[in-house]
Amino acid sequence: MLTDAQIVEVVKTADEGEIDAAKLAKSKASDSRVKDFAKMMIEDHKANKKESKKIAKNNNIKAENNDVAKNLKDDTKSKIKDLKQYKNAAFDKAYIDSQVAMHQQLLKDLDQTYIPTAQNADLKSFLQDTRTHVQEHLSKAQEIQSAMATSM
Repeated sequence: MLTDAQIVEVVKTADEGEIDAAKLAKSKASDSRVKDFAKMMIEDHKANKKESKKIAKNNNIKAENNDVAKNLKDDTKSKIKDLKQYKNAAFDKAYIDSQVAMHQQLLKDLDQTYIPTAQNADLKSFLQDTRTHVQEHLSKAQEIQSAMATSM
């Protein structure tokens, strides 16, 4: 079971990973839908990171490193390293496929672990808002994934 401080670190790590992957996609993607998605990911995850920091500060929750955050960071680094080997349409597909998988996993983690485990009311509310954004991102990524599959 994670503490609020550990959850804050996991959310920060997830946001940073999404921003890093999206920056790569913004520079390497060839499909305008993928570039637009990457731009949205950077903006939304920067805003989420800022909000998370504010919630933590206002509630005196100091982010605490933990195995879940470390594993997430390592996994993200590995996925970004893998993505770097692709070009053009292959990159677009690999990035969108990874975004669908990552957002599905994050939704599951939010529903089964982070939201039920969070003790602080503001943090819990923030996580529920974050869940809404994650669902929107997943839907958009799936929409792009589907459109790319039919245009191949």
